[in-house]
Amino acid sequence: MNIEIRGKKILLIGNGFDLAHNLPTTYKDFLKFIDAFNRFKDICKEESVKKVWEDATEEDKKYILDMANLYGKQRTIFEEIEKLISNNVWMNYFWKLYTERKTLGMDGWIDFECEISRIIQTLDQARMTILADIRQGKKTGKMTQYQLNILSPLWGKAGIDRELISFEEKAITYRKTQFLKDLNRLTRCLEIYLGEFVEEIKPQVKLPDIEGLDINCVLSFNYTHTYENFYHTDKSKDVKYDYIHGEVKKDSTIETCNLILGIDEYLEGEEKNKSNEFIQFKKFYQRIYKKTGCKYVDWIRKNEEWLKRYSKVKNPENNIYIWGHSLDITDGDILSSLINMPNTKTTIFYHNQEALGNQIGNLVKVLGENELISMVHGENARIVFKEQQKEESVDENKN
Repeated sequence: MNIEIRGKKILLIGNGFDLAHNLPTTYKDFLKFIDAFNRFKDICKEESVKKVWEDATEEDKKYILDMANLYGKQRTIFEEIEKLISNNVWMNYFWKLYTERKTLGMDGWIDFECEISRIIQTLDQARMTILADIRQGKKTGKMTQYQLNILSPLWGKAGIDRELISFEEKAITYRKTQFLKDLNRLTRCLEIYLGEFVEEIKPQVKLPDIEGLDINCVLSFNYTHTYENFYHTDKSKDVKYDYIHGEVKKDSTIETCNLILGIDEYLEGEEKNKSNEFIQFKKFYQRIYKKTGCKYVDWIRKNEEWLKRYSKVKNPENNIYIWGHSLDITDGDILSSLINMPNTKTTIFYHNQEALGNQIGNLVKVLGENELISMVHGENARIVFKEQQKEESVDENKN
């Protein structure tokens, strides 16, 4: 009896995939868009676009057209953006950081999740510091000066002396509620930017590394549908998708937006189970709450079932291709689960030698030094590093 079982070919992509297609998907790009919105929204309302057009830079002209089209054709979306960014504590904080970096001659790059984690961890520590004072019989408690220095800029009172201000326990609860509400508003605004603007851009390049792959599963750490829209052109072919951090949907609301914008677990040991005061900010919670799913778990499970069911049949090799992902330890559980699937070869594409070095270092943290060494050496190496081919213009691909 001949039994043919097709091995899985899984493409795992990170934000480097979108950037390789020249799509403006960084947080810096998003902040530049919000800056343009704030600068030109009143011009659009007053229908005075022509007055500023002649003196505008080429970049600003693009933004002016975007805002004018949005105001003229999608007024509801325009007004929603206004409401989402108005008095948004995170938007104001990130913009302040962005302008400060630009003033110092830096590129303005900001890691939203890193900053959110720093703030939430500090707020959690401040809660414990205040509670310690209250448990000693005091009506209020004080933060440390370090905690206050980090947190006070978010409510517009930077540089406060800790001796001049004290807090009731409910003050921390109030800030937590405000931070969570505004994070959800920020996330929805990011979804609008990606859905209404970024996904309207048609990439002018394609990646030869990706074009030649016969993929049947895509695990995306991006919110966008770049592979789905520009590589999965034969819709009769069944390709399964897992948007692990959620995906852009144009008909979303704050309540239905499923984009994951949060932080990794920072507690250790039993504290992870006992202390869940700020659990809503954590990615694992958001994945469960927003029901983004973990379809890759089913892919792994089905592979294991095949191996058991057809144990006497030679099983075909699974292939995993990783493109545009740093292999950071924060995604280590997913990476190790896929790479360690039986009968699996993993090809990791790297941008340059520096990126290769970083990926190797990160992979050591994910798999362990000895395991990585055993997987990259030998004639039948299970992990192969491959330099990315230069992208090709869409026109060249057609010829």
